[in-house]
Amino acid sequence: MGKRVATRCGKERMQADLHVHSRHSQRPSQWLLQKIGCPESFTEPLRLYHLARRRGMDLVTVTDHNRIEGALEIAHLPGVVIGEEVTSYFPEDGCKVHVLVYRISEAQHAEIQKLRPNLYELLGYLRQEGVFHAAAHPFYAVNDRLTPAHIEKLLLLFSVFEINGDSHPEANRRLREMLAALTPQALGQLADRHGIAPVGPRPWVKRLIGGSDDHSSLTIGRTFTRVEGARSAAEFFAGIEAGAAQVIEEPSSPKHLAHNLYSIAYQFYRARLDLGAQVPHDFLLRFVDRSLRGTPEEEEGGILSRLHFLWQARRLRRIRGSLPGPLVDLLRKETARLIRDEPELFALPRGAKQLPQPSAERWFDFIHKMSSRILLGFANHLLDHLSGANLFSIFHTIGSAGGFCTLLAPYFVGFAHHNAQIRLAREAAGQLGAQGAAPRPLRCAVFAENAAQGLAAAGSREEAERVVLTCEADTEGGAVRRFAPIGVYAFEELPGERLVYPPLLEMLDFCFSQPIERLHLAGSGPTGLAGLFIGRFLGLPLEATHSEAIPRLARQLTHDTFIEDLAWKYLAWFYGHVRTVYVPSPGVARELMEKGVPAEKIRLEARVRAEDEAAGRRRPARRAAQGGI
Repeated sequence: MGKRVATRCGKERMQADLHVHSRHSQRPSQWLLQKIGCPESFTEPLRLYHLARRRGMDLVTVTDHNRIEGALEIAHLPGVVIGEEVTSYFPEDGCKVHVLVYRISEAQHAEIQKLRPNLYELLGYLRQEGVFHAAAHPFYAVNDRLTPAHIEKLLLLFSVFEINGDSHPEANRRLREMLAALTPQALGQLADRHGIAPVGPRPWVKRLIGGSDDHSSLTIGRTFTRVEGARSAAEFFAGIEAGAAQVIEEPSSPKHLAHNLYSIAYQFYRARLDLGAQVPHDFLLRFVDRSLRGTPEEEEGGILSRLHFLWQARRLRRIRGSLPGPLVDLLRKETARLIRDEPELFALPRGAKQLPQPSAERWFDFIHKMSSRILLGFANHLLDHLSGANLFSIFHTIGSAGGFCTLLAPYFVGFAHHNAQIRLAREAAGQLGAQGAAPRPLRCAVFAENAAQGLAAAGSREEAERVVLTCEADTEGGAVRRFAPIGVYAFEELPGERLVYPPLLEMLDFCFSQPIERLHLAGSGPTGLAGLFIGRFLGLPLEATHSEAIPRLARQLTHDTFIEDLAWKYLAWFYGHVRTVYVPSPGVARELMEKGVPAEKIRLEARVRAEDEAAGRRRPARRAAQGGI
């Protein structure tokens, strides 16, 4: 039995984080962890137990994927509940879903593993055995097959749903609204639509539980379930079924998810490379260790360690050349510069036991600033060799950039993951008539190298609301949002010509947090390229206004037809990822088609179309430019 917690009213209550993973969860669902061969968690069950108790949990469960070894390791300790997260499937189409189960025996676990390939058979067994179970993170498409129709089936099959600590607050809010809006009539319509009898005596009444879905030990207890009046595990779960449970939720974000992914990957490499012994003697490793493992800061040796790292920073500053070979060397070099220039980023209160909260925000700030410096080095190195038409170095630098992309991948995964859940939650809630708040206004974000270019491009569309994102603007406000660039490259051979490097992560965060429904790329330079990446990861519709700036720059800079042809191939690749390319004339349209841009993507700008219509004539070339559409 767990400890009893007295409230100010004299009543007792119990708390439990009902979704936590240990090192026995070994098969990650995130592709990034699969890519590096990393298990899903490194948390020892005993450490998990003590962290949960320290953070106020009276009951402790381990919900590893299809395994109960972690829970069995600590089953002798007070307040432990044997649980697991079961991977099951809709047999009709193979859509994966996760089911949380609690208070099971080893024999029940074995039977669950036999039945889990068929969700209907699994749930029938759990109901027959009286096993408490819940639908985990119902808007998370585990294998990208989940649709609103599947969510409707879950509403018929489950009585309990999870508020997931790793999901975006909007997805959790829409789940609450959707469940609260259910009526007997709505459930009857769903039952007729899918041919599934709803479960429970009052199937339109659903219950909620909360769990952090922690994989790194950083977020244990951030989201949990509280039941007033409970004095045992049996009373705790009975209280949930009776509607006496309260979910305490600390909102998550893509930054939190990315922080956890960094933590898991770091723990993997820490164990694989045996870095533990080096941590006390290296300030950078100690900072990373505290940031990604939550280890306490020890005062002993702190000053000496910091002085040692600062000495390293001064020594590394003398290294010549803008692009060291291995990415690790580059990371250390740029971090040394960063700690010299912005020491407050690494500062901790004296004797602090953990990083100041929110640590995910601090880690994002660190990665953003460090990656900006590295990206600046890559871009400058590439352009230096482009000016001299040094093909070998150009391709070598582009290849080296792959490691840099891997460094930022957790943020791309985090934002894409949360965005996909939000979109599915909105779609499912809309189909059930549980819209909640009014729909967000349609807004188009225009990525432009300068404000004038962006406003001109935005003017070619009939959007209800637009915002121009740029690093080059005299003023900010209204329709223009200016970002501080991470660097500027000026071409000595071409006075007045320069490229401005945008802050990719800051722009990604902005587009995710704002009501952005479409991206318009006003050019294909660095800012347009940032918009392309962001649109792809957020799954937003992309369109572009054609600009020959990149091929023209390549021609003027190198006077080399091969380099100019490479620039055109880049442009064709760029336009290959957008739905529509707006061009100023039929002649430009024909040129783009000759360069390999599909005709069906090309459209004349609204101004040109209007002039054609006003003149009362239609040009044959225009039909070719529009691809017959």
